[in-house]
Amino acid sequence: MDFVFMIPNTEEELKTQLSEPGSFLMTGGTDLLVKVRIGKIKPKRVVSTIRIPTLHFLKDKIDEIVIGATITYSELMDFKPLIKNFPLLYDAIYTVGSPQIRNRGTLVGNVVNASPAGDGLLALYLLNAKIEISDGSVVPVEEFVTGPGQTALPSGEYVRAIHIPKYDWSVHYFEKVGQRNSMTISIASVGWLIRCKNRIIDEFRIAYGSVAPTVLRLRDVEEFAKGKHIDEDFTHSISKMVEERVHPIDDVRGSAKYRKILCANLVYRMIEEGTKC
Repeated sequence: MDFVFMIPNTEEELKTQLSEPGSFLMTGGTDLLVKVRIGKIKPKRVVSTIRIPTLHFLKDKIDEIVIGATITYSELMDFKPLIKNFPLLYDAIYTVGSPQIRNRGTLVGNVVNASPAGDGLLALYLLNAKIEISDGSVVPVEEFVTGPGQTALPSGEYVRAIHIPKYDWSVHYFEKVGQRNSMTISIASVGWLIRCKNRIIDEFRIAYGSVAPTVLRLRDVEEFAKGKHIDEDFTHSISKMVEERVHPIDDVRGSAKYRKILCANLVYRMIEEGTKC
């Protein structure tokens, strides 16, 4: 586990140090250091962002919030505009790890780690978040994540921030199913957003985690739901569509068959949630 640990003070220094072969970026380190310890990656140098003030910010704008790269989960959970405008994201990051992990880990790190089980990542898919890269480009999160552990981040670049547009929703829901109640990687997770009146859906978004190579946003299911009344027949139809569209794998946390059934059954939470419309 021999590597050089670098702590730049500016983004200019950060870019220079990241350009060296074998360099890996570290923000909170909650994912990176685990991979180093088990030998999954062998960096020549680890470059920390901890002292770069221009990456540590939270902005509440008229039409969006912007989350800087080094903002921790705990800081996000204390950010009142997040609680007010993005309760789905709050619920998702509340399930991440332990208080110690949330004090170190970052939402940007969760995105770059690109795990299909990423709790914060699932919420960002539903919220149509965009990823701001250090080269000046801004990319939708669904285009940024290209596979399990894989992203479209160019070599030598880094994520500066996450942009999340504001939008009014009637109902939000997030649920993570694991082998225990805390500090667990999900067997499957689900989130949805509904804009509705008198149980009639105006807009609907739904996504699943841990059941595909990346977070799975079910766009055709969303289109089907528009104009529908939230009742048992509607929920049964959605459940069948979900079961046909998720393609999980067997692993130590659960079988593919169990995950399929679980994803279909989680949809029935919508009947109760629909009473909030």
